[in-house]
Amino acid sequence: MLGLGGSGHFKAVLQRRKDRKDKNSDKFDKKKLLNKRYGKKLEFNSPNLRASELERLKAGIRSNLKKDRLKDYLLFLIIFLILFTLFYYFMN
Repeated sequence: MLGLGGSGHFKAVLQRRKDRKDKNSDKFDKKKLLNKRYGKKLEFNSPNLRASELERLKAGIRSNLKKDRLKDYLLFLIIFLILFTLFYYFMN
């Protein structure tokens, strides 16, 4: 049994912290939380796509992602400006 003072107590605290971390690390997979499409494969209804059709499809997906990213940036900018304006208004 470990004593209550000195390095024994410190080692016990570290061991409990490590055990708690190991227990909680299995609850969530951080990769799945960050990416909505983690582990999902893209499926097509028509597996016989020509190279030109596939490139056109990829370009369409890229443009949609670019538009979505732009919408996210604009939304963030608008919210930031509103919060900044409110902060400035209440500080004066």
